Amino acid sequence: NCGAIPGELIESELFGHEKGAFTDAKQPRKGYFEAADGGTLFLDELGELPGPAQVKLLRAVQEGEVVRLGATKPLKVDVRIIAATNRTLTEEIAAGKFREDLFYRLAVAVLKIPPLRERPGDLGVLVDHLLDHVNREAAAEPGYREKKLSAGARNLLVAHAWPGNVRELLNTLTRAAIWSDGAAIS
Repeated sequence: NCGAIPGELIESELFGHEKGAFTDAKQPRKGYFEAADGGTLFLDELGELPGPAQVKLLRAVQEGEVVRLGATKPLKVDVRIIAATNRTLTEEIAAGKFREDLFYRLAVAVLKIPPLRERPGDLGVLVDHLLDHVNREAAAEPGYREKKLSAGARNLLVAHAWPGNVRELLNTLTRAAIWSDGAAIS
């Protein structure tokens, strides 16, 4: 999660560091790129990366190599990158908040998934899938009973605009399952 990494740790997290690179660097550490070598690295909330980190990410993607903090020699990495963001990167580019060259380096195949409120046909399937998930996760809890939705509850869920998208839907179903006494969420 690129948005959750503090700015001063981004380079170390993504590219690793050598022993002594900074005060608490007591031993060498692989970064996410090196750990994903030969595989796939998922960069969530890519749009949250600050400018200096975008420059270093561009170099890693473009050259296929990383330099650990405190090192002088680059390490070759073969990493497929999948990135996601809740921002519209073309708007971020126009506003000067995201590097255009990085966008085009990463944008080999772009999937734009509209917000949940714009795809009401998906709601029924998502509600069923997420409620199954909630039931499986809670099955081991003492006294938990598998939950089903009443027709009225399903209608309320389908009618809601879901500004928080799928995460909001999942949290709503989890809360409803926790707070409903019986097997039916009404």
